[in-house]
Amino acid sequence: MPGLPIEVVLFKSENCAGCQAADRIISSKVSELNSSQEAVRLIKYDIDTEEGFKEAEKMGVESTPAVFVSGKRYMGKIGDEFFEFLCKKISEKAKALA
Repeated sequence: MPGLPIEVVLFKSENCAGCQAADRIISSKVSELNSSQEAVRLIKYDIDTEEGFKEAEKMGVESTPAVFVSGKRYMGKIGDEFFEFLCKKISEKAKALA
């Protein structure tokens, strides 16, 4: 579908238990959404690396895990609420492109 995928960026740290949980949940939800086509592109940055730290600085990340969807910080819960949020974003983008 033209105009997709929705970009999801996850900032994490290897020493952050919450980050590992968020990574597992988000990766699982993205896999579900991408089962038939790439609707969501997941980009992960480890803030303990130079590249990850620089990207986090650019985006204003002060703590992890931090999630951005289409360039905007996602502040909701990671899990079913996040899955519903992504589904809504995909639907909105598809309608806008129709």
